[in-house]
Amino acid sequence: MCKAGTILRPNGACEPLSAANCPEHAGDAAEPDDCLARAAPLATASAITGRTIEPVGDYDFFQIDGTARTIYTLTAEASAGSLLPRLDVFDPQGVWLTALDATTSPRVSLGFKARLGAPHYVRVSHSPRDPSPGTGAYTLTLAPSVVDDHGDTVTEATGLTPSAGGSTSPSTLSGTFEYGQDKDVFSFPVTLNAGYRVEFDTAGGRVIPALAAYIREDVRTPFRTAQNAFIEFRADSTTTVYLELSPPTGATASYSFRVLEFR
Repeated sequence: MCKAGTILRPNGACEPLSAANCPEHAGDAAEPDDCLARAAPLATASAITGRTIEPVGDYDFFQIDGTARTIYTLTAEASAGSLLPRLDVFDPQGVWLTALDATTSPRVSLGFKARLGAPHYVRVSHSPRDPSPGTGAYTLTLAPSVVDDHGDTVTEATGLTPSAGGSTSPSTLSGTFEYGQDKDVFSFPVTLNAGYRVEFDTAGGRVIPALAAYIREDVRTPFRTAQNAFIEFRADSTTTVYLELSPPTGATASYSFRVLEFR
């Protein structure tokens, strides 16, 4: 019998009650790792192997030492059993950030951006989209990290100045979607009644991003959404316009564009 303030573990030990009291059950050699406090370090040096989602309902947690404004991409692939893997990411406080489930194959890749230089957490589990009691072995890998080239919120927007319409050498901006869920945001000033044209360059395999345009006074509701080689609009006020670009196919890709102003 354990005294107050402790909990009896399956191995017979009395463990002090704390946030580190993970659920404990049979499984692979890394158990118990069903909570953030027992998350195993994850680095790019080598793949994590020999782990299993076992028994049904098992969670495996891992920790990444995050660097601010850095992109991390993880891949979980089932190697045996009926496992259909799911990846969840949590911030340093344990707040859920994003998730992705494997769908047509037992492999899932998920990217996320660390906003703080602090540990972030990854959880591997069986996808709840699959009604079967999936279990089995998997491999987890972390791709080499990259620094995000453009911010993905209006507060981190990359500023630009529109070129004059008809210019023979308009200013061009380029970027890369470093992971499938990446967004790049740009901002530029507009003048009442002036016309604007956003043009994308598709040479060299560059993609046409999905675009959402907002004004400073309403950054929640876009006044234009499109995925075209160009869009045109006339400014209804003197304000700031934000362009939110995202990958059209949910994959890494490069793009290039220019903004022209007509008065």
